[in-house]
Amino acid sequence: MAEESAFDPAVLDGYYSKDFDIEFSWMKKPTQHQFRWRNMNNRWSSSARRIRDAKTFVKAVGKTIPTDVYVSTSSWLNPVELPRLHDTDASPPVLLDHLVVFDIDVPPFSQQNMEVARKSAAGLYAWMQQYTEYQFSHVTFSGSKGFHLFYHDLAREKFQIADLRVREETVRDARKELLERVIDAGHTVDKKITADTRRIIRLPGTVHGKTGWICSIIDVEQLQRPFKEWVGTLKRHPESVPMPRKVRAKKTLFTRKKKPAQKVEETQMSIEVSTHVPGTRNRSAFLQWLPPNWGTPDKAVEKAIELCRNEALGSTAFWTDGERTLMLVPRAIPREYLVKMAKKNGFSNLTYELKEREHAWIRISPQLAELSGWDSDLIPINVLAEETNRDCKWPWSQAHLLLAERMGLPMQKDGMDQSGTEEPSMRIVRRE
Repeated sequence: MAEESAFDPAVLDGYYSKDFDIEFSWMKKPTQHQFRWRNMNNRWSSSARRIRDAKTFVKAVGKTIPTDVYVSTSSWLNPVELPRLHDTDASPPVLLDHLVVFDIDVPPFSQQNMEVARKSAAGLYAWMQQYTEYQFSHVTFSGSKGFHLFYHDLAREKFQIADLRVREETVRDARKELLERVIDAGHTVDKKITADTRRIIRLPGTVHGKTGWICSIIDVEQLQRPFKEWVGTLKRHPESVPMPRKVRAKKTLFTRKKKPAQKVEETQMSIEVSTHVPGTRNRSAFLQWLPPNWGTPDKAVEKAIELCRNEALGSTAFWTDGERTLMLVPRAIPREYLVKMAKKNGFSNLTYELKEREHAWIRISPQLAELSGWDSDLIPINVLAEETNRDCKWPWSQAHLLLAERMGLPMQKDGMDQSGTEEPSMRIVRRE
């Protein structure tokens, strides 16, 4: 349902020529960013000059009335008059840096939906802490339906590639790989923002043209607390629209059961096991939660069995929590081969973990939350794809065979050799 009242952007006439607080401090060099804005006539303008502060921004805007102001997520040697990405006739621009930005929106505009967005943003912030090559910069309230999380990329090699087109393409590919891991982990973000080196994002300190609320940098401590506790501290234009507490859903002929929002503010405990085959140098079992886009457990298992046949993986065990499916191939597979197989079949998170950490920790238990208790139990489905044993060339992993048995799915072993020691590597993990 749309807001009962609408913000009139005409009241912004002259707004940016007065004293206002645009945030430039989070940019290392504002003069290397491109600035764009939407005007009253709904047309876009790009700054024809470099902008370093509020004063030069006002000069760049001139007599136009910006309703929404944006800044590039990339830094360029020359951000003025950037050629289009597919303009092969123009000389490629020099990409100096590209921020990793995640956009989380939960429409429509309401406090209730902002709380859902806050929990999602807090969950993603906690999840990203495992990646030390990305340094958290800041988080902003967008001025409307969600939050933007900003990170600096500390891996600088790709920004030193001499071929400028290859440099930008390499950065985009790295962002796409990270985005796939984020989505595979269950985080809902705007897929268009993170991987696009030419993307622009709303500039903190400027007014959202539809709500009149101001895009504002908030601290992480706020993000951990319920939105209703600090919504009153957010800045807004005097003529801004009120943010309703709830939005009444439209009546339709069909209803869809909504999955309850995860309580990310609760501490959660679970058991994880390593894919590494203990007692070997570079062998791993294939243990992974199947991607959500593989569908319901029955459809996911069908796709996984096809994978087992194509790769000749041998007997494979499956469990489900009712929504997602856990798959275990208890074989001692050379890590280099497993990386290629995981990448080819869309397991981007497993690919990354194996390449960077030489193994992956995988949850094999329900999660215990402090307040809400246990989530859904893991239910054994079956041991399938036994017919591929005859073509499987990898020895059994003794530790992962024992793991499958302990989890209720013992396997009939053929004459193939067994590798490693018996006891799997396990840990109890506590996450907030």
